[in-house]
Amino acid sequence: MTPPSPSFRLSRFGVVRRCGAGLLGLLMLSAPFISVPAIACPSDVRPAPPLALAQAAKVRAEGRPLRILAIGSSTTAGAGASRTATNYPSQLALRLEAALGEGSVEITNAGVNGESAPATLRRLEAFLKTPPVPDLVLWQVGTNDVIFGGDPVRLKQLVGEGLDAIAAAGAAVLVIDQQYYPAILNLDRYEGFVAAVGAAASERGAPLLPRYLMMKQWAAQDPAGLRATLAWDHFHSNDKGYACLADLLAPAIVAAMAVPAAAPQGPSQAKATPAKGATNAKQPAAAPAMR
Repeated sequence: MTPPSPSFRLSRFGVVRRCGAGLLGLLMLSAPFISVPAIACPSDVRPAPPLALAQAAKVRAEGRPLRILAIGSSTTAGAGASRTATNYPSQLALRLEAALGEGSVEITNAGVNGESAPATLRRLEAFLKTPPVPDLVLWQVGTNDVIFGGDPVRLKQLVGEGLDAIAAAGAAVLVIDQQYYPAILNLDRYEGFVAAVGAAASERGAPLLPRYLMMKQWAAQDPAGLRATLAWDHFHSNDKGYACLADLLAPAIVAAMAVPAAAPQGPSQAKATPAKGATNAKQPAAAPAMR
């Protein structure tokens, strides 16, 4: 099975979406630089444990781009963004190119709006079996599993299976948990799903970006600041929200590319801290915010 693979490849022309020859006219409209209004995003949020890229030395030695697969649901696809060039994978690509050099990264955006973990896992496994295998997987997961009546135990199992498949393929991973949004109806239930993602990552020593916890704390400290990053539905992100996510991810990837990768960490060596009922996790539940 060949997975669909719209991708964003950095070139001197900027971020280009490759979706087939029929869209060549649209490619010509891609802007070389996308300016998103600045906003005071939290800057002290880091993946835990830190991201390690065992492939970094090989990528440098081969002189090829770092291959990144961004997979998930609407947060990855870019629901709420004003255009393709302002979703988070596109903005991340620009930041990484600025830091690492022209042609340094190739990001495949495999986001599908409304998708939950079972469907994403199937697509992820297909990507991992289709050369070239990504060097790094950015897996945004869990929001729709809450919204569509999933089960946190099942979610933990699915995320664990995906993380095992990524490790078996020799790729690195960075997990992005659910978003927080002000209209969550059952906070305890929602945070149970956040905790499930955090637990699956923690048990495997996989880096977790705690989006849920960061957004929830931001909402408590600066409600207007968080609202300014949400789209009209107050659930998905807007351009500023995706810029924040790109700003949180880029330093972790740049740092991992700059140093030799440490030996793979097991659960006893480093653990992501899921939050209370949802340690080191973030994100929304049934309603609209940043999936």
